[in-house]
Amino acid sequence: MNRQKYISLKSVLGVSLLLTLGFLYPSAVDRLGDLEWPDGDQGCPSDLNECTTGLASGAATPDGRPLLWKNRDVGNVNQEFHYVDDGRIPFISIAYKNDTLYYGGINAAGFAIENSNSYNLGAAAGKNGWGYGEDDGQIHRLALATCRTVDDFQTLMDSLDEGGRTRNSNYGVIDAFGGAAMFETGGHSYTRYDAIDSPDGFLIRSNYSYSGNGLNGRPDGWGPYRHDRAYSRFKAALEAGGITPKYIFQWVSRDISIDGTDPYPLPFDGYVEDEAYGCIPNDEAICRNSTRGVLVAQGVRDGERPEDAVLWAMPGTQLSSIALPLWVRAGSVPTEMDGVTGSRICDRAVSLQSWIYNQGAVDTWKLTNPEGNGLWDYTFQLEDWVFAKTEAFLNSPGFDYDRLEEFQNSLAQQAADSLIAWQPPYPVTELMEPIIEDGNVVLRWDTQPSLNGATPRSYALYRSSDPFREGNLGVKLATVGETEWVDQSPLDGMAFYRVVGAY
Repeated sequence: MNRQKYISLKSVLGVSLLLTLGFLYPSAVDRLGDLEWPDGDQGCPSDLNECTTGLASGAATPDGRPLLWKNRDVGNVNQEFHYVDDGRIPFISIAYKNDTLYYGGINAAGFAIENSNSYNLGAAAGKNGWGYGEDDGQIHRLALATCRTVDDFQTLMDSLDEGGRTRNSNYGVIDAFGGAAMFETGGHSYTRYDAIDSPDGFLIRSNYSYSGNGLNGRPDGWGPYRHDRAYSRFKAALEAGGITPKYIFQWVSRDISIDGTDPYPLPFDGYVEDEAYGCIPNDEAICRNSTRGVLVAQGVRDGERPEDAVLWAMPGTQLSSIALPLWVRAGSVPTEMDGVTGSRICDRAVSLQSWIYNQGAVDTWKLTNPEGNGLWDYTFQLEDWVFAKTEAFLNSPGFDYDRLEEFQNSLAQQAADSLIAWQPPYPVTELMEPIIEDGNVVLRWDTQPSLNGATPRSYALYRSSDPFREGNLGVKLATVGETEWVDQSPLDGMAFYRVVGAY
């Protein structure tokens, strides 16, 4: 629904007339183009480097393959996925644009890693062999290039205890032998938790550690709500049959609920404090205003080939990006995720993110709405297609590992083109001069300006006795190809009209 300020134009014979033009777009778009959007982040807090993460053993997934998930919360919007082969174990990982430090990925041995900050493990080391800076990017790169198992990573942590770690973190790791564990690492010690030992078979972390202090009064800065909400989402999936990568992307990583407000089902029909109708301030949601990328590493069952491990990668905010599969065996990543000038998918996600926000809060009616022209109405279908096409490819009689690179590149190109082709509904509210003839209401409006060379192919007309707001769609009266229509059965008293142009 279009929820602009409605302008009552004039009352003539008790009829108040209003024209609201909201352009709808087909679900399959065959044109390319982009719009100009404001730059900059939307209402981000000062401390951005937090993240929400989780992992599941094969016992908690329907296919027995372990999963490793990370929402990456940082300040820099420019995210890429890199393929790295420096003569050790090749790997793919998320990184800042044109950077060589890594923050979550998977290697050719089927070992995967991610982390989140931990704020209750005491003081970190002041410096170590890498210097004074935060060392989690260095640890990710070293682990991906050298570790094959969860136990290998434990050996690495042992080797770093004496010199110390400069960033306290919760590291999640899985391997190709059934291993799935969380390492809560302080400056000079760590605690290991294996997912298989958990009653649920999965582990969740936000920004505190179970082995740390202050668990009885978790402050908001630790992300207790993000932890609890992610846990409940994983638990619900487990009870429904198992946790899957698509479920994590669509129902965990994109969760915009906040403490005290569950907006589901979307769009949100209500208010949060002083925010506009239907808007959610998501600075403390799992899907945060500082989430810049998402990854889900899908491992293999014990005894299967490590080449079957998949890194489901999403560059850019999950509000406006989509997940795509990557394989280390492919020997590269698509240019859409690591091009000469950056990630094309990430850039598009950033531009659309600016449109989604309303004064620093997520406008849920721009994500999905009863008219079906929200961004998620489009991207969820696109993402469903990606998962279905990937499954069909992997299970096809002619599947060949040598075709992985061609498949992932083609899929990324099609998905990026589709994401770029989608254009947001373009709302325009204009005055419309009503004409009353023989007791009928004659509606006339101007032909709308073209958008990317296209003009509306038709107009749908709606009528309501109440203003078009807060879930009121009105009654559809007609679809016409001209810019005039006559209501031969007008309502008694006040009436509101809406015209929606379709391209």
